[in-house]
Amino acid sequence: MRTPRDRKICHLVRPRSATVTAALGGATLVAIVALFWVFPPDAHRLTLRMAPILLFVAAMSIVVNIAADAGAFDSVAEWIRNRVPPRMSPLIGAWCAVVLLSTVSTVFLSLDTTAILVTPLAVALAQRTGASVWASALTVVWIANLGSLLLPVSNLTNLLAATSGVFSGPAEYTAAAWLPALVATSIAVVAAVLVYWLRNHGTLSASAPGPRLPSGPRLRISLITLGAVLPLLASPVPYWATASVAAAVLLIVARPNMPSWMSMIPWRSLSLVTLLSALTTFVHATGATSDLAAYISSGQSSTAGLLMIASSGALAANLINNIPAYLILEVGIDSADGMLALLIGVNAGPVITPWASLATLLWRDQLRRNDIAVPWASYIGIGCVLAPLVICAAVFTI
Repeated sequence: MRTPRDRKICHLVRPRSATVTAALGGATLVAIVALFWVFPPDAHRLTLRMAPILLFVAAMSIVVNIAADAGAFDSVAEWIRNRVPPRMSPLIGAWCAVVLLSTVSTVFLSLDTTAILVTPLAVALAQRTGASVWASALTVVWIANLGSLLLPVSNLTNLLAATSGVFSGPAEYTAAAWLPALVATSIAVVAAVLVYWLRNHGTLSASAPGPRLPSGPRLRISLITLGAVLPLLASPVPYWATASVAAAVLLIVARPNMPSWMSMIPWRSLSLVTLLSALTTFVHATGATSDLAAYISSGQSSTAGLLMIASSGALAANLINNIPAYLILEVGIDSADGMLALLIGVNAGPVITPWASLATLLWRDQLRRNDIAVPWASYIGIGCVLAPLVICAAVFTI
């Protein structure tokens, strides 16, 4: 229960958050207008490239938020939990559910969705079964980042790469990325097993009854919609069209008022992505990145060069966040191998610093909302071992 001091803090934070969002939106608008004014052809190309991506992110945000409010994700989690073999301990059953939900959510609904929706579920499952909350939380964030290579929709950087011209479409991208994605996700799961076992060894507790689940037509339609969206996102149907139709269906069913459904869209994240894209395009148009393009391009023909590209992506992501890191380093990449190496770096590498990916920031926010402190020294220390291991293993499969 919130104290008067907690409520006062919330009232102070919300206006500040709205101010930051408005300022970011204003800066984005200025950057776009300036880009169209100075470099119209580059601005036009950026618009054609980014519009489907931004529409997809907005639509999927509406889908997952309405579905979550209807209880779809809780129902799926309870369905999985009820099918755990009777002889399996609640602790192991909870961890398997977290792994499964994190993997499916990351691959089909994006790593940011996983950070928002699966993190509180993992916390609740850990608390009910007596498992280590920290080990469960690490499982979510590692799978979210390391498991976001398989499909274009799994990560915004994948969407950018899939529309860069290097790949002919989502099918070619997936065919090239499945093995590195499998390796990276497998390492994430193995690392989570080790931490989970070390933190939970000898601490088995009895499972508590699950919460009362919602029911009704809104839940059923949400589950049907999600069930239809998952395979369609991996099909030739445009991803933005699939997400838009799904969002329209759930909006009609849920019938939220305007402020409610508008708040489901991550305006700050969309503004940040657009601003970074506009600034990067502006820099590219001036020719200031020609030397960087030549340096990156030279590493696409050898394994050592691909490791250099992936390592550069990981380093840049942990310094300045993975989205601007990709936008800066994609210059000079004109082969599928080079693009995969870059994606391995900027997707699987950001598991060291707290700001390395948007998913990590969202994950940390969900833990904070559940009054769980993040031991960053432990997180960074493990990440310094995990990131190089994943990068090397995944690059060697290209």
